[in-house]
Amino acid sequence: MNAIEILGLSIQFSPWDKQNKLPLYITNTFLIQKANINGILCLALTPQDEFPNISSLKKQMKKIQELENLPIFLKLDFMTDYRKTSLVQNEISFILTDKMVYLPFMYTLITNEHHFAINEKLTKFSQLIFIWILYQNDKKYYMSNAIKDLHISNMTASRGFRQLINTGLFIEYKDGRNIYLITKYEKKELIDKISPYLKSPIIYTGYIDKKDINENMIISGETALSHYSFISTPQVTTYAIEKINTKNINIYNELIDSKNQVRLEVWFYNPYIFSNDNQYVDAISLILTLIDNQDERIAYERDQLLDAILNHKEDL
Repeated sequence: MNAIEILGLSIQFSPWDKQNKLPLYITNTFLIQKANINGILCLALTPQDEFPNISSLKKQMKKIQELENLPIFLKLDFMTDYRKTSLVQNEISFILTDKMVYLPFMYTLITNEHHFAINEKLTKFSQLIFIWILYQNDKKYYMSNAIKDLHISNMTASRGFRQLINTGLFIEYKDGRNIYLITKYEKKELIDKISPYLKSPIIYTGYIDKKDINENMIISGETALSHYSFISTPQVTTYAIEKINTKNINIYNELIDSKNQVRLEVWFYNPYIFSNDNQYVDAISLILTLIDNQDERIAYERDQLLDAILNHKEDL
């Protein structure tokens, strides 16, 4: 099964009737066809001559779109890794026959080895690495540093890096034997683009007796939000704990006694991992726990907190 079939794309090609209005240097370089991809009209460019450099390609695409403003993709039979990296970095769409589909205007990246689509979420470790990236001050995100800071294996880090690359938002480079990622996006834009892939770290929630609070639990939820923002502290305190540490804890489905119980979020990763003070969960993880909260008051403070982090308004 090829990449197009894996993604479930249906592509129909037809002649483009404006080709004779273009300069000869463009029509000699590309066969231009109209394409319909799952109901989305676009233009397909098949190289017929020497492939232009990125700067020239962008100019030619702009010239074509002046005649018909449709998304454009390159239809290719072969491509070097360097060319692929360059096209992805510049967000130029392409279909590499039977091997890869990269269509930013459809939010899709697929290869014949794996696929990543907008309705797919990051894995646990990919999301951990992404959060780690948001907290870094450097522009190069080295795999070796992620392994050390997150206490994960080489294989786990490699898989996480690969999935982030497959979002089309990161490019992989090597410094000798050291692998690192870079992105052309500022962190605010980066989190906006990757937000469809993110998920709350919470697996499930419940309630426990206050006497069962232990060192594996850290303040989270609206209680932590009240620490980071101006929202009032809720009556029932919320804690978070990693699932592997819940074995001997009695967790109840409902709140029975608000004076003697606390709310407990069970996370798929250690909620201490990015905490600065070991008292409250870190701000970005907290924001992700509130990602689906429809309360306007909570949503406002959540968004304000995110802006504060990404604009470095305060040390969080």
